[in-house]
Amino acid sequence: MYKFLRFPDFKLKAVTLSYDDGTVFDKKLISVLDKYGLKCTFNLNSELYSEHRRLSKEEATELYLDSPHEVAVHGAKHLSLTEVSPEVATREIITDRENLEKQFGRIVKGMAYAYGTYNDTVVEILKNCGVKYARTVESSNGFKIPTDWLRLSPTCRHAAPNLTDLTEMFLNYKKADFYMNNEPLLFYLWGHSYEFNDSDNWEIIENFAKKVGNRDDIWYCTNGEVYDYVKAFERLEYSVDGKIIKNPTDTDVYLCYHGKNVLVKAGKVTAIKE
Repeated sequence: MYKFLRFPDFKLKAVTLSYDDGTVFDKKLISVLDKYGLKCTFNLNSELYSEHRRLSKEEATELYLDSPHEVAVHGAKHLSLTEVSPEVATREIITDRENLEKQFGRIVKGMAYAYGTYNDTVVEILKNCGVKYARTVESSNGFKIPTDWLRLSPTCRHAAPNLTDLTEMFLNYKKADFYMNNEPLLFYLWGHSYEFNDSDNWEIIENFAKKVGNRDDIWYCTNGEVYDYVKAFERLEYSVDGKIIKNPTDTDVYLCYHGKNVLVKAGKVTAIKE
């Protein structure tokens, strides 16, 4: 489905991160990520500021607002959505989304499931609340582009014993000569920043960021950025013979189209030259 998709500047690989709860240790995490050019989506509980080692509202605003990172829903009170009524689950999501949008002055459309709990009813509630993508805690141990964005499986948690092996596999992936043998790769890492403090193992994220960061062959993105980009790719329109491509979105889309690098600019029509 995504054989033709390339990330911005025709890159074959992308990296995104997702960290939960908005704890005070996000400050150190962001300093590491910024050093190596990585981007993260921070999932916040907007009615629990200053509790359980979480940032205060003022600290959160200062930390995330003017950063390259994203904020997303994690439930206003960090409730397990499968353990409460649909009405309470709806309030938990929509209140958190509304609070964060007012706090940061931007549209918030992403989420991570508190405790990793969800079911089909919860997914339907998310749709009604305008949530577009939501991360689970179920590791894929792979790098495929997601197809079910409301049941989004990360590659792995940072505490996974195979993190180093997966990182090396991702970095050592070599582009094949035949374009149909190439698929775009997305490495999606998640966790909680307090884990690095509690386990005294900040070297895990430092080593990961050092290995994958500041490379010219990787696109670094938030969860929202990769979602928007893939959706822009999916909205491309093609002529019957495949030689004319229209991009109705506001996002430039990069393709390896039948072996040719093609840039389809936002709002433009591109003709493929023979």
